[in-house]
Amino acid sequence: MNITFDPSYYLIFGTLFLSISVLLFSYKSFFYKPGFKYLIILRVVLISLIIILFLDPTLIINKNKNEELLWHLYIDKSLSLNYYKQPSNSSLKKGLSNFIDELKNKNIKFKIFSFGSSLDSVIDINDLKINANSTNIGLVFDNLNYRHQDKISGGIIFTDGQINQGPLLSSFNDFNKIPIHIVGIGDTIPMLDVSIQSVDIPPISVKGEEVNIDVKISSVGNLEERVNVTLFNGENKLIGSKIIKVIGQESEEIVRFQIKPDQIGKNLFLVKCSALSDEINIDNNRQSFMMHVMKDEYNLALITGAPNYNTRLIKDHLSSAKNNNIDHYTYVNNKFVPPLKEFWKNKYEVIVFDNNPVSLNKDKWISFLRIFTKKLISHNSSFFILPGPEIDFNSINNYLDIVDLKVTEITKNDRSKQKWNFNELWLNNFSFNNSKEFIDRNITLPPQYPAFQLDKSYFNDNNYADYNSDEKDNSLLIMGEKKSLRYALWNSIDMASIKFNLSYTKNSSFLDNSLNKIFNWLMRKGGNQEFVFRTDKNSYQQGEEVLLSGRSLDFNDEIVHEGTVELYYNDEFIGSKPLYLDLNKNEYKSRFWAPKPGEIKYLVKINRALESYQVSSGTFEVQESHVELNKIYLNKEKLINIATSSRGIFKFWENREVLLDKISNINKVESYTSKIKIRYNYFFLSFFFLILFIEWFIRRKIGLI
Repeated sequence: MNITFDPSYYLIFGTLFLSISVLLFSYKSFFYKPGFKYLIILRVVLISLIIILFLDPTLIINKNKNEELLWHLYIDKSLSLNYYKQPSNSSLKKGLSNFIDELKNKNIKFKIFSFGSSLDSVIDINDLKINANSTNIGLVFDNLNYRHQDKISGGIIFTDGQINQGPLLSSFNDFNKIPIHIVGIGDTIPMLDVSIQSVDIPPISVKGEEVNIDVKISSVGNLEERVNVTLFNGENKLIGSKIIKVIGQESEEIVRFQIKPDQIGKNLFLVKCSALSDEINIDNNRQSFMMHVMKDEYNLALITGAPNYNTRLIKDHLSSAKNNNIDHYTYVNNKFVPPLKEFWKNKYEVIVFDNNPVSLNKDKWISFLRIFTKKLISHNSSFFILPGPEIDFNSINNYLDIVDLKVTEITKNDRSKQKWNFNELWLNNFSFNNSKEFIDRNITLPPQYPAFQLDKSYFNDNNYADYNSDEKDNSLLIMGEKKSLRYALWNSIDMASIKFNLSYTKNSSFLDNSLNKIFNWLMRKGGNQEFVFRTDKNSYQQGEEVLLSGRSLDFNDEIVHEGTVELYYNDEFIGSKPLYLDLNKNEYKSRFWAPKPGEIKYLVKINRALESYQVSSGTFEVQESHVELNKIYLNKEKLINIATSSRGIFKFWENREVLLDKISNINKVESYTSKIKIRYNYFFLSFFFLILFIEWFIRRKIGLI
């Protein structure tokens, strides 16, 4: 320890010397009186301390700390190490124990870790289990580079260099502060394996339209063989077969199947690849996957009792979708044109009542009530009611009773425009709609004239938009499902005014976006979801990469870039993964590693305006089979590059003893400086008050007090 002083402190010492000399000279005549000698000495000390306090000096202390650095040993515990002829599991542990004993004999300080999918400390080599289902060597380099780079002598890694999680080996080439020695374990000649790496298909397709299914086939080892790749549907019917040539050496081949799905809804497929005679792992030679198929055409009936401003709006909106086939029945001159006999004959996904029934045709529709109800149920049609100025209250009330809605009439004299907005139920189910902005920023939407007063007890659970009236609670939009019958009620007579008032604003597409949500839901394009997400396969090996992709059923939906995927095992949360947008395909994607074996549930959530909304969910299976078995050979070249770039060396397992000559203790001398402000030092202040007390005590004893 070295103590130094600032040059200005010499002035302090000179001042102290002069002060002490003056003080002693002033009291020299009293020096030999009883008790005065001690009193004078104490006062000299006190005066000195007071001067030091006023001058506020700083004491600078220089120290050197000598620290002996550790070596870190990292042992690969992945399952692939069990499949090499040399070394065997027992030979590996014995060799590691001997290596560690030699380090102890050289008095080398070290710490041992094992790594697979996690990084763990090792106390006893004999207790080490070589059974990890995946390998992430990135954990090793994170530990070396970011946590301990300045605290260790170097690293020694025992591994075959095969990884299936985390960054690629080629990314670890920037180590130059500490040496990293690598002991390569295993054979340089790969074991044979052919696997289905991934299946690339669109998450959504349309019935009858051609779809490309790209199957990526990976092959490892020294081989040159032909394999048969086959595609089956959910009923195990062969729908495609192709023979390809595989050449090993971690090569990849893309096999493309072109199909035209004809089954609406979720379609299950199975792809198989024939196995090689010497393959160790054949679990990766088959994969199942799902694809959502939508209808190629949606039939909608628009029944207009009396044409109004809403009529043109709703017809133009429905006609804008290329897959919509619209039959428009309009009541003119006391009859429907075209005749309703076509309506009763045809099957429709959605039936829209536009300002219907009216007083001129109410009798007909009263008589139609029973057969209309039967048509809805038998054809599994959805029902959308859009009132207009002339709608007949008593007649429409009968039809509302089909879906258990109860309303009371609002007379024209009592009807007034009211403010409204979507509520949380809408946002939770249709979160991508720009209605979120209106609620958060309290933007006023064009007010509406309510057609009816709805009884809250009948719509409380199905209320998607509210009138903001101070007088009565009333709903603008009801969407619900009675058994299999889906229905919606837009409770206003002037929907078209929203479109008109927003036409030349940045929110001109607001109503169209909202109607897209309503009709997509009524038409059951995505079942109960407005977004469809799927994994690229239905089953994975533990540690294998999972690709989750999805998109909106509304192809014109606004783009949102951020989201998360939450993973659950037996309803227990196990992790959250980021969701990003692939702008090239306009698809949302997330990549992560398949966790523990079993059924994994995922929830897809989108972040918007600092809130998160769930838009989809699903499951996939993780098998007990191991991705570790896909590549079994020593990745020599890449391991040599890592060792060389870090000033370390690479040795094969049988030559590992050579490394002992390269390993020695390294001492790190660390210098640091500390500054002590004497004025604020606890011991200095304590000493000052102690001297002050003793001086007072002596004065009292000799009679000066």
